[in-house]
Amino acid sequence: MPALPEYLTRTLLENHGVPVVDGFFVRIGDNIPDELPELPIFLKAQIPGATSRKKHGLVRKVETKSEFNSNLDELLSPGDWGQADGVLAAKGLDLKAEYYAGCMLDFGSERQPPGGILLFSTEGGSGVEGRSGTLATIPFSLLNPPDSEDIAEEMAVIETLENPEKVAAFLKGLISTFIGYRLTVLEINPIGVIIDGSLIAVDCRAEFEKSAVKKSEKDLFFPPGLKSSGDLTPLEHVVELINIDDPAGTGFFRQNRETPPDGALRVATNLCGGGGKMLWEMTTGARTDIHTMNESDTSGGLSAFKSYRILRAILAQKGAQVLLLTGSGMAFQNQHHIAAAVWKALRESPTPLPSLLRFGGTDEDRARDLFERVSADLPVPVKTYPAEIFPNAMVDDIEAIAMDKPPHVQTPPSPEGEPAIQVETPPGDIYFYPEKWSSEEEPPSVSACPTGYLLWNNGKLEVNPEAKCIGCLMCETAALLEGNGEIRIDLKMPAEVD
Repeated sequence: MPALPEYLTRTLLENHGVPVVDGFFVRIGDNIPDELPELPIFLKAQIPGATSRKKHGLVRKVETKSEFNSNLDELLSPGDWGQADGVLAAKGLDLKAEYYAGCMLDFGSERQPPGGILLFSTEGGSGVEGRSGTLATIPFSLLNPPDSEDIAEEMAVIETLENPEKVAAFLKGLISTFIGYRLTVLEINPIGVIIDGSLIAVDCRAEFEKSAVKKSEKDLFFPPGLKSSGDLTPLEHVVELINIDDPAGTGFFRQNRETPPDGALRVATNLCGGGGKMLWEMTTGARTDIHTMNESDTSGGLSAFKSYRILRAILAQKGAQVLLLTGSGMAFQNQHHIAAAVWKALRESPTPLPSLLRFGGTDEDRARDLFERVSADLPVPVKTYPAEIFPNAMVDDIEAIAMDKPPHVQTPPSPEGEPAIQVETPPGDIYFYPEKWSSEEEPPSVSACPTGYLLWNNGKLEVNPEAKCIGCLMCETAALLEGNGEIRIDLKMPAEVD
């Protein structure tokens, strides 16, 4: 899911009545106002997809006109981070407190419809990622969102909170923005509390699904005339091709253009859903010892076929030391299917990475059980976590499991012969080896098919024309664990990942 930079997110909030700190946006070639706001002011480079800007010198306080001009020129010039869309110049404020608030999309489950989750803490600003225990979590309906009175009632239990009614009114605007623009993530950090008790958005960001943007709102999300942030990397191009061939669900991947700090642990991420991304950024945003190799999002009910392909691209990043996969802990897609995709990627990638995997959602216990059975035979160590474990604990384990030089292994050869079944959507080839299953009894691979797409008829593998392959990888998983390897699934990948 693409990330929306602060200067664009501000407009969405303002359109729903949420006050934001005064400021103006400067693109390359724009005329600078003759009179600046009252100094000091803050300059913030608007880098598409960038996080943790402050620690990389992309947020600067300036106190004179000459400082403004020199810093503006530098931030508008290309750097290791790429080319900025422009620079947001924002007024400095005297604050008596800083809060944190965010909304994220919960895709729901078989028993629960999709909805939103409001996160709030009275401890915002720099370092909020280390204070995750202070978060209040409030689920809400997208069709019947809470009003200010409902939110105020929830806020009343926070003893340290002053003026819960004012906070509730502010959070009502946050929720309205989130729902009104069909966002997947919306964060304000910090919310500034001014001396008179009023609240204002100081910094903000959003994530959205491209297909959810209305034509009438296109210029809000994709302003015309902006400079490009740079060409796609080869691996980003691979993921774009994957999305074209298999558009169902979200498959977002963007590599970090910044140079890792000396000694930082280089972490490749597969963050499942906006909630997973939010938790990861809260956990690592202020840390200089963790370098996130890429942004990612695989969510929205995508197939295990697609998860596998995007994982292969993530694993192919040069210099990565460890893979971390996590969601919000309440995923819509089946966690056992995701686990099958991870297992397949780790055993078939020429560049597997030590992995920290947090599964949360449908069949999460089966997902962890799968890795208890197969981890010993993988070329890299793997550790799994239940949904109730916050990503802080995963970060604490990175150093112990990371490898300076992960192995480069011989990958399994491509299947020989012609595929028994060619699945068009999601794309994949299913190979069946009858010599490995000569019994008349139905093989485990067929029994494991959750949709009845695979049939066993008088000792032969057939397709049920009334059913559909959902690309779950359960047939291959069962063949390897319970059968005799009678089924192999080939999910072709571009040369860049091999």
